[in-house]
Amino acid sequence: MSANRQKSGVFLGCHAVNPANGALLPAWASDYVLAEYGHGAIMAVPAHDQRDLDFARQFGLPVRLVVETAAEDPQVSGIAVPEEGRLIRSGPLDGLTKAEAIQRIIEVLQDKGLGRAATNFRLRDWLVSRQRFWGCPIPIIHCDSCGEVAVPDEDLPVTLPDGLRGADLLPRGISPLAGAKDWVQVKCPECGSEARRDTDTMDTFVDSSWYFFRYCSPRYTQGPFDVELVAPGCRWTST
Repeated sequence: MSANRQKSGVFLGCHAVNPANGALLPAWASDYVLAEYGHGAIMAVPAHDQRDLDFARQFGLPVRLVVETAAEDPQVSGIAVPEEGRLIRSGPLDGLTKAEAIQRIIEVLQDKGLGRAATNFRLRDWLVSRQRFWGCPIPIIHCDSCGEVAVPDEDLPVTLPDGLRGADLLPRGISPLAGAKDWVQVKCPECGSEARRDTDTMDTFVDSSWYFFRYCSPRYTQGPFDVELVAPGCRWTST
């Protein structure tokens, strides 16, 4: 992921076909492509992306400028041109803005049955559990009969146990909070049988992703913040 790391790669001996104009595109494998970006395969645009440009210059690949701006040709300057502009060297797309060209290409591909517009979300699963004796406890109770049961609203927030100061916190294969047995052992909120608290705590980013909303309603007691005061377009003043 380092932008300064020298790019490496190998030609795969085959080509992909550009569905918009039928041009053959050499296929390369390289370690600078982010595996989590899309499906892990990209169409490089050397003139308009710095990482792609560095790779193309290193291996002597063509650098085709297709967006006209006032910047110097990246083939000469070594600096990619990501700025907005109008398309050039793009056949029927010449003269269009990037946004207009993208829409037109989508229409062409849809008409040919080669593709369609789609919204791509870059969301990924987030492992929020941490094996620490500090932090926000995960409000889940584990019951042998009922499975994972959420702590009832009236019992929130779950607070950390007392008595962990000076405790043995060396790695034991379990979370440090598991040592607070009186805190761990609870009744299941659903069936009343013996159950166990979750002994992991949440990633601190869980807190930092919302804590600033608390400034809108610092004295609010019905939740972390007053949803109405953080709604789009809301105006509020401190009291």
